[in-house]
Amino acid sequence: MQLIKIIRDSSARIQAGGKQQRQRGFSLLEMIAALTILTIGSVVLFSWLGQTMGQLNRFQLQEKESLARLQAIDFLSTQNPFLTPDGKQVFDSFSMEWKSKPISEVRETVSPNGGLGLYQMSLYTVQVVAYDKAGKSWFEFPVRLVGYKQVRQPAKATPF
Repeated sequence: MQLIKIIRDSSARIQAGGKQQRQRGFSLLEMIAALTILTIGSVVLFSWLGQTMGQLNRFQLQEKESLARLQAIDFLSTQNPFLTPDGKQVFDSFSMEWKSKPISEVRETVSPNGGLGLYQMSLYTVQVVAYDKAGKSWFEFPVRLVGYKQVRQPAKATPF
């Protein structure tokens, strides 16, 4: 038994001296190279992620502004600038003010039978300013609307 152990020990020494022994683990140089490659890849990845998050935030703000514009336009479509030339409105996520100015002269409408109609009308430019919840000016835009006012009553129908 003792003899087998001596033979094994001498055999291991011979293999180590003859460079036949296999290396176990990584060398320091290999470890530094791997960490350098990993670091460069991480820097590129995090830079790309930062740009992507910035773009996502800008898109979200643009979407929020577009939805607010649509809501403002939808509300203004129910307003008559001839009767309400300016005003304020508060919504859930923003508020707005508008002021309108006529850009055409007041005209009479025409009835279906060719006579004078019941209304007078004019075209208006409405300037809208939107404010965020803190009251800071957010965006503004103009829109054109038709204003009208009833000036005549309909004629009473005469029986045959």
